[in-house]
Amino acid sequence: MTNPPCVMQKLWLYLYFPSLQLDTLLQQSSDKNIHKQAYIIFDEAKNQACQLNKAAYQAGIRLGMGLGTASMLKADLQVIPYQEKITRNKLNNIAQNLYLATSDICFFSDNGLLLRVHNMLNLYGNLATYWQHIKHILETQNVHFHYATGHSPLAAKLLAIKAWDHITDNQKYIEKAVSQCRLQHTELPPKAIQKLNRVGIHNIKDLLNLSLADIAKRFEIDIVTYIGRLTAELSHPINFFHPKPYFDQIIELLFDVENIQILQKPLIQLLSRLEQFLKERDLLTQTLSIYLSQREHKPIELEIHSQQGEYLAKRWETLVYLKLENITLNSPIFGIQLVASETFIRSPDEQDLFTSKQGTLSSLQLTSMLQAKLGKDAVLSPTLNDDYRPEQTTLLNQTSPKTAIKVSLFALRPSFLLTPPQRLQEKVYLTSGPERIETGWWDSEFIIRDYFVAYNTVGQWYWVFKTPHNKWYLHGVFS
Repeated sequence: MTNPPCVMQKLWLYLYFPSLQLDTLLQQSSDKNIHKQAYIIFDEAKNQACQLNKAAYQAGIRLGMGLGTASMLKADLQVIPYQEKITRNKLNNIAQNLYLATSDICFFSDNGLLLRVHNMLNLYGNLATYWQHIKHILETQNVHFHYATGHSPLAAKLLAIKAWDHITDNQKYIEKAVSQCRLQHTELPPKAIQKLNRVGIHNIKDLLNLSLADIAKRFEIDIVTYIGRLTAELSHPINFFHPKPYFDQIIELLFDVENIQILQKPLIQLLSRLEQFLKERDLLTQTLSIYLSQREHKPIELEIHSQQGEYLAKRWETLVYLKLENITLNSPIFGIQLVASETFIRSPDEQDLFTSKQGTLSSLQLTSMLQAKLGKDAVLSPTLNDDYRPEQTTLLNQTSPKTAIKVSLFALRPSFLLTPPQRLQEKVYLTSGPERIETGWWDSEFIIRDYFVAYNTVGQWYWVFKTPHNKWYLHGVFS
């Protein structure tokens, strides 16, 4: 007789972020004293403060307070309108980073993430190790958060919103903490809470003393559904998050910016996030798209290219700043978006053990800097052309060295050519030749020349040729 398979006990982790918009905006400022100033995020639709910092709390301001009351408590109170877009973008960025450590993430509310824990414990070994990885990622985000585990999504959320801040899989311990929560912390409608209070039910423990059948007879179906999902007697539908395969992040500025130089700090933040994104995935990108949102005009679109492909923020900073030097703002900037839609796997540099380092920049990095400063069309690269005529052997175009045409190099060719060739005016001594070049019959630049390597009386080495009419020309000088 075989034992029945062990059913894994379900465990969920809820992460609650009470002040995402405020945290996101304040961390952009370089002013060290900014946290001493009282700030609130004000929801105009609900006419109440929905987020506040420590200075505002110390002044007596509380969540849900009206703007008039809050202003009376703090005369120099800084009020910022609530923008759901900022919170949503920051929550998405946090989920993107957490996805590297845990697989199942759900956007469970506008300011909270639900993580399915039980299927990750085999990977991490135990709950403590798993939480260490999650906590480390959260601490790098520079946001305030509360957390809790529960055997149902609603239980974890309820405890996190109450700032329980415990990580445990002890079911009795979790149930005891849940039972002590007041109904005001739940998601039950205010009318339902009032009805329960009138019959002497003020907390979860009082409600759980009733069976679901009794609750269904005496109260609305919403209460039955909530209690069933809270106790895991009813399943809770979950839609898990699937991250974007590319980098796309937005920063909303704390105040409108009219000076390009002030954009450096938020741009450094975005580039640092890009570096982390690419480094963790071992990727490079060659193109960044930056969108500067203006108040009264269309967004300014910038494309920055790196011929070599980069992931380091400091490399991209140089290219971005060179590009920004050519920008003139028509109106204040209130937001910055950075997109890197095309990436490729990073491969190690192909260098010989005995190759000496010639400089701090590679040729491709130098090309990228020149393009960022002067424009892509203003930078040309010499490439070899499959043509025997010396004037046509080298072309100047925008083709990168990686995609240049592969042709065989000819021996004894000078590095400097005269354009056009000049009549030979001095006495020279021939050392090798002739080399007959007879080509170009297919177009109007047909040539017949006999080339020689020669030197003059002072030791300069020349590349000369003779025409069929016995006229001599100097075409190149050897270095």
